[in-house]
Amino acid sequence: MVPETLNQLLIKSGMPTRNLEKLQVALDHSLLFVTARILRDDSMVGFVRVTGDGVFNAAIWDFVVDPSLPNGEDVKKMLLQRLKQEIRRTGLQCSVTIFARPEDVAFLQQANFNEDQDGIQAMALRPELMQWPTTF
Repeated sequence: MVPETLNQLLIKSGMPTRNLEKLQVALDHSLLFVTARILRDDSMVGFVRVTGDGVFNAAIWDFVVDPSLPNGEDVKKMLLQRLKQEIRRTGLQCSVTIFARPEDVAFLQQANFNEDQDGIQAMALRPELMQWPTTF
């Protein structure tokens, strides 16, 4: 996987530019990833990757499809279907969550992803805010 190619797809999909060295580290430490490509010219038009411990938890990241494709929803379906096959093939027996963009929520609900019924919300500690409070 070439980080430059993935970065171009992420940017085209409206995501911020990624540091290529960090992107390579992310790819190297992913449990698995799936790409969608146009056979004619081998251009990447879709991508999704999974990280985690593979035992208790796994998370799906960077679920993107080239927005200029006329059949983008079909490519998303194929990516998720292939991802599910790879999760089963590799034997991941854990909870799988997805970090998705708001525009993908309805699609993901149709693919049997549901909001956590316990009301658990994903939260992020941003690098610029890494200082811990002195008291809680």
